[in-house]
Amino acid sequence: MRGKRSAVDVRRELKGLRLRKLVCCEKGTFTLEASLVLPVILLSTILLLFLGLYVFQTSSAYQTAGLAADRAAFVWDNSRKDPVTGAFNISETDGLYWRLHNDSMSDLFRWLIPHAGAKVALPTTGISNDRGPEGKLQHAGALVSSEWDGSMMYQNNGIFKKVAVQLEKPFHSPVYARERVKQQVASDADAQVVDPVEWIRLIDFTRTVVQEIQGRIKPKDALLAMVEPQSIPEPRAVITSHDSAANYLRTLVNGKEETIQVDASTKRTVDAMDANRVAHQAFYTFNENQLRTIQMPKDEQLLRNGTQVKGVVWHFFKLSKKDQVKLTQGLRSELERKGIVVVLHE
Repeated sequence: MRGKRSAVDVRRELKGLRLRKLVCCEKGTFTLEASLVLPVILLSTILLLFLGLYVFQTSSAYQTAGLAADRAAFVWDNSRKDPVTGAFNISETDGLYWRLHNDSMSDLFRWLIPHAGAKVALPTTGISNDRGPEGKLQHAGALVSSEWDGSMMYQNNGIFKKVAVQLEKPFHSPVYARERVKQQVASDADAQVVDPVEWIRLIDFTRTVVQEIQGRIKPKDALLAMVEPQSIPEPRAVITSHDSAANYLRTLVNGKEETIQVDASTKRTVDAMDANRVAHQAFYTFNENQLRTIQMPKDEQLLRNGTQVKGVVWHFFKLSKKDQVKLTQGLRSELERKGIVVVLHE
């Protein structure tokens, strides 16, 4: 005969049934999983967003620094060049010897004498009129956005010249990520300064001129060439009219007066045509409007034809009572654009 179960056993059995029912029941599982997984996904997404922002800011710093360095190196041979386009006025240069006296030549001796080098802080305060390395750096650095802090530096190592740029700015990250993400985005870049015109000039000088003069003159003859002349040089020619200017020009270029046919209805009288078919024209008294409307079109047509003359040179002589030739910069620039060479005799 089965014995009666106690009340305690019944309660235990009911409790176990309820527990098994709760464990086996699938109601509410989605809510439970969502409450655990969603915060993890949300935090991961936010971290990825800030990581993407950090990578973008770092890439922007590198691109800005590289662009600033390239622009400064590209226009280094002329402080008046536009850093973006490279355009400049042909009359604005830094002179022939800027590489010797205005290009941080003291950098070559920094191993002997402490030298900080050319350096400017970014953002710059404005464009400087200085034609030295600091002015060139400031000219290119003015294009860098003011949101960036940093510096631009130039080093002259002789053959290898370098412009270096360092940029940085704050990066604001969440509080919980500040220990893992840097609070500053920074980058640096540098660009080599190349001078192809000077390089070609030096190579051409070495290849041609040195070979031409090598062995042509002996030391004794060189000393004789330095002896003071015994004769008195001829007095300087005095130009008082167009005829005297034309005569002086023919003597100067060993040319002769010649009349050439520009087209079927137009003739051109050249004051001095030299042996290389370069037309030299003398101007003593002139009117700029007449030069633009009458003389310039003829010579432009001759240059365009390219058969009767190989070049055109206009010589302007100052009036005997004046200190210099009164020629506007506008006319001079227009002549140079047309291919006409301008020479001032003052």
